[in-house]
Amino acid sequence: MFTRLHLRRSASRTLSLALLTVSSLLFIIQPWPNCILSAPAEMDLNESGPRHQTASRDLVKRKILRNQHRTENIDQENFHDHNRPRLSSIALSGMTDDPTSSPFRMLYIVTTFYSLSRWENIVVPTIRHAASSISSIPSWTIDVVIVIGNEGPGDKALQMLEDILPENIGLELWENACPLGYDGRDKKILSGITRALARQHRYVIADRIDEYDFFAAWEDDMRIDADMVRYYLEVSAEIDRMRLTADDFVPDPAAIDGPMNPAQLRRVIPGFIRVEVMRDMPVAGVQTGISVDPRSAGAVNVTRCCGVPEWDKERLPYDPKAEELMTWECRIHGMSVRKFPEPIGWAALIPGPRNMPKSQIIGSRWSGASGAFGDEKKSGERDPQLFAQQGGWMATREQVLYFNDACPEGFLPPFKKESLRKHGMDPTQPHNVEFWSGGFQLFGTCNMQRIIVLNPIERFSGHLIYHSANQKQSRVTPQRHVRVTDLLGELLTVVREAEEELIATTDIA
Repeated sequence: MFTRLHLRRSASRTLSLALLTVSSLLFIIQPWPNCILSAPAEMDLNESGPRHQTASRDLVKRKILRNQHRTENIDQENFHDHNRPRLSSIALSGMTDDPTSSPFRMLYIVTTFYSLSRWENIVVPTIRHAASSISSIPSWTIDVVIVIGNEGPGDKALQMLEDILPENIGLELWENACPLGYDGRDKKILSGITRALARQHRYVIADRIDEYDFFAAWEDDMRIDADMVRYYLEVSAEIDRMRLTADDFVPDPAAIDGPMNPAQLRRVIPGFIRVEVMRDMPVAGVQTGISVDPRSAGAVNVTRCCGVPEWDKERLPYDPKAEELMTWECRIHGMSVRKFPEPIGWAALIPGPRNMPKSQIIGSRWSGASGAFGDEKKSGERDPQLFAQQGGWMATREQVLYFNDACPEGFLPPFKKESLRKHGMDPTQPHNVEFWSGGFQLFGTCNMQRIIVLNPIERFSGHLIYHSANQKQSRVTPQRHVRVTDLLGELLTVVREAEEELIATTDIA
């Protein structure tokens, strides 16, 4: 049976109440429906209220009763200790055919604006792909929350999703989820702030942080599956093991190999690069001046990111080839490489972190250090054409809790910083989908360092994520198209140059 919660009715009732009382009007700007009905009259617009107030306890209780297995076997004593070993190793050990294994609980959040066409052609297939894959692992459970910026699907369209979802998957809709506020300088008109829709998943996670082991929050056309989650957990576990055995010391910010301290490793997470399949024309490829290592030609496993199941072959390019993979917000110009301690080894660092304390700077060799780009200097860490916006993120509970501590403004509500305590709706601040979902906050302000593992080179494929709308290729200029196999080949060349540099340095010493 499906877990169904009609948030549409709850939100509509709340909106009616909001028109009657000042307190309700203030609190409707606090979006997640669990706490909408409970605002004290004196609440300030800049404050984030308690998650579970008395007036909403029945609603919360009903959700927990329908998902009792989501809250079993939780280690309450160490629950919010992000310094303990992450659950990644637990999840990996739980990937077994033994149904009695300790359950691994995942919450999958998809954000969208509803139209029937997008629902049928994007939202439903994306969720189906993720849910059917993840729920196929006996010890894993998954619930789905769909955050919808406008009025959502009717019963017929919703049934379309329910019909293709496996059993025992929780399904909830949060409709009309755009927060209300005063936009711009004119404070007379209260309206839905559409650019803040992308922040709403943070409220869902804050409300459910005690119920799940793993969180995945993605835009509606970003396709994930069990293999992608498994790989993320695998690399996270490797990083964690390094961190737990690392010595505390002040690193050399110029070093591109050698030991790393716990503060450096705590900020390292696996990163992803959005890709599409180009079938109508060949990927032109960006000419960079860096040679393409020929090993890359057969090293990209396109099936991992972009393989198409039989039921979806009418919608997406079927049986894609590696040379058809294209990315558009990630080029070798923004990349650098470093040799991490084993078992990671050589990895590429995706742009993002800046203004770091010296003890946390992760030294690396920029791809342009050999002069391949001529007089071109390394771009800023937030260059939008190099930043590799992900279209979402995933993390263990312990990682999310660390994000919240590491982010100067906070990652989960109530936020710490004035600009975010205004709900991220201050028009003078760049709080849009790229900030909340794409990664400008998590990777550019909170300074989490994304890596792409290159050892062995086949692991590169685990860092590719399919933008299944498959339309960026026609919306960005061909000059920005990057052939993914070329990018890997260029990274391998930069690694070879870095290895030669290390050998030369050793010989001189």
